[in-house]
Amino acid sequence: MTKILAGPAAVWTIIVCIVGLLSVGLGIYWLFNKQAKLSDLAELRKRLDDLKPSDPEYGAVRALYTSMMIDAERWGFFHSGSGSDGDGGSADHGSGDHGGSVGSHH
Repeated sequence: MTKILAGPAAVWTIIVCIVGLLSVGLGIYWLFNKQAKLSDLAELRKRLDDLKPSDPEYGAVRALYTSMMIDAERWGFFHSGSGSDGDGGSADHGSGDHGGSVGSHH
């Protein structure tokens, strides 16, 4: 009787461990990727600040920077640190116990 239960339990344990390791691995990758992207954004912003609008590559650098900022916002890289633009890019400020006062706290 125990052999019948031991087989599926072992398989289930292995599957749970693999899923757990994958999720931890993906979380660590996401954090390092986030830091690398933020570093790239800072570098690109510095380069954009150094260029003048009349420089030939200004438009390309500005477009790349804008695209990277949009992607960073979409992936939530600025969720906790942003707040200078009003809502910080988060759509959940109106929910909860605010009583329908969306945007009135700024």
